[in-house]
Amino acid sequence: MGSISRRSTLQLGLAGFAAMNLPSAASAAVGMAPGTKVFEHTFLKAAPGLRPQLGQYIVANWFAMDQKGLDQGIFTSFWLLEETEANAAWDYVMVVGYPTELGYDDPRTTQVFEAIRKAHVEVKIDGNSLRELGRFVGNHRLKVTTG
Repeated sequence: MGSISRRSTLQLGLAGFAAMNLPSAASAAVGMAPGTKVFEHTFLKAAPGLRPQLGQYIVANWFAMDQKGLDQGIFTSFWLLEETEANAAWDYVMVVGYPTELGYDDPRTTQVFEAIRKAHVEVKIDGNSLRELGRFVGNHRLKVTTG
């Protein structure tokens, strides 16, 4: 499954909380996985007509690997969000929480996840891999603030 790499990810975080007028950043952390320092978001755009299949691919492959990363302590959380606008610049964002401010760039994280990735057997959707189903459209990392 060489086409999937955290290095290719988009990284985002809690920017929306600022718009909610919360009294402090600590309040923004309510409900967040304990120990999360950054969130990295990977934005993907589906190939025409293949949006559902791209979502299925992410769940079948990335969720399987990310659960192992969560179990091994290199991630604090992960989830997938789907854009509701049909003609948006992206269709899905995969969000991963990390326990260090380096996110995926933390040497231990990189080492552990690369081993997970190499051991993973790709699940193709309707015979298609990620390359046929969609593409990466950007990345971003946001840090969790404490005050």
